Amino acid sequence: MARRRILVDGPVPGAGECAEARATAASTASSPDVTASPVLDDQPQATPRRRGRPRKVDGAVTSGKVIGGVQDKGPGAPPRYAPPCLPVTPDPAVLAGPDPLAGTGWPDNVADLVARRHLEVLATVEALRAQGRTIYPARADVFRALCATPWDAVRVVILGQDPYHGPGQAHGLAFSVADGVPLPRSLRNIFREVAANYGVGSGQPGFGDQTGKSGPSSHASSHPSWHPAGNTPAGAPLLTPFGNVSPESAAPSGNLSRWAAQGVLLLNTVLTVEDGQPNSHAGLGWEDVTRSIVAALGARSQPCAFLLWGRPAHGFAALVTHPAHLVLTAAHPSPLSASRGFFGCGLFARVNGWLAERGEHPIRW
Repeated sequence: MARRRILVDGPVPGAGECAEARATAASTASSPDVTASPVLDDQPQATPRRRGRPRKVDGAVTSGKVIGGVQDKGPGAPPRYAPPCLPVTPDPAVLAGPDPLAGTGWPDNVADLVARRHLEVLATVEALRAQGRTIYPARADVFRALCATPWDAVRVVILGQDPYHGPGQAHGLAFSVADGVPLPRSLRNIFREVAANYGVGSGQPGFGDQTGKSGPSSHASSHPSWHPAGNTPAGAPLLTPFGNVSPESAAPSGNLSRWAAQGVLLLNTVLTVEDGQPNSHAGLGWEDVTRSIVAALGARSQPCAFLLWGRPAHGFAALVTHPAHLVLTAAHPSPLSASRGFFGCGLFARVNGWLAERGEHPIRW
């Protein structure tokens, strides 16, 4: 069977990419290596007023420095964010301790996990946490996505960027929040798109109240192989410990454990983040681990659907090499880009249609 690769929309920068672009622009503006146009010393030059103009401090002109992607306020003023103090000594207790992924099948099939690379990065994160940094999610939740959806159970992969960076939000599943936590904007947009695929007729009471949608989606219901999530047979398999979770009781919550229990791997490319600092743990080593995970899944013969949202996730498409898989890309669901290719992408219905064609139970979104 030939691999089906569908591009729903072109790459659209997510929030992390915008921050990176702003940091690059700020660094370029303040870099002493930028060559200015030659001028004659005896010719007075008009100084335009512009954003990012060097400040005059105690009679001297000085430029702010870019530290950790945020421009410094000049001498004597602390930066708003300092990057992790690397190198740090990894926490030896983590390196010597048991593997939290033991028994899930992941360390037996993924090269970087076999080499315990994930524990090396976690040991560095815990060393930073010991320095007093506030890091999300809690240590016990860092590998929740892999524990909740074991290797053999993965049917769908949704790839995020990094965890939510607000207090009480991240709990180890990409885009998910714990029960009772207000829905972040990206998750509200995800639920809105699910409702556009299936409407309130999906058998999930209260779902329409969250999304503002009502009525069934015509393009979803017109395809004979697309089945609304609520029409999933009662015997559809769920993974423990969520086997007793019903879509009706879980739908009003932003806790996507019910997705993980059906074989949806909710994986971020970076597994930790510092409080209030999105993308702050990029480059710490998580990307190597998650790329190894996606490459291993993408090379196996067991069919899997990959949902890649936003430009960073699009870069993982080349790791999906086996023709049995389905790769769907779209814009990121963040408010900055959802209207540029996420809304209307229909990916949730497409995945269920693909699963139904293979004789598998669709996902109860």
